[in-house]
Amino acid sequence: MKKIFLLLLLVSLTHFNYAQNCEKGCGKITKVEPTKIKGVKPNRALLVFRFQGPDGKPAKSHIKVIVDKDTMHPKIDATGAAKLTTKPGSHSLKFIANYWYSVKMNEVTVKADNTYSLFIRFEAKEIGAGKKEKD
Repeated sequence: MKKIFLLLLLVSLTHFNYAQNCEKGCGKITKVEPTKIKGVKPNRALLVFRFQGPDGKPAKSHIKVIVDKDTMHPKIDATGAAKLTTKPGSHSLKFIANYWYSVKMNEVTVKADNTYSLFIRFEAKEIGAGKKEKD
């Protein structure tokens, strides 16, 4: 009985902790591997984004990606995936979509000739929460 209780407690705390960290959206690097895709310029890092909306479904459009101070509108496929290349080094990433909280990732360090898979989950803004989110 104690083992079942401890298991339930662990699962609920893990869920609570995850919800606390991502209540306004979150982003994380899920995988790093050498770039195997042809056509990527040498000495560049490939970033592969997977976007998810508040409903748990892939976000397929109207997303801005800001790498340092450069704003891009990537082409997103039906699975919510998009690809961008960037120079190696440390970058700040920001993802913006209308009616959802923006997601920031500060100090993301990438190395040349590697592919970085990133998962970005958005959360919806509350109705009437204010005119504009301060970043």
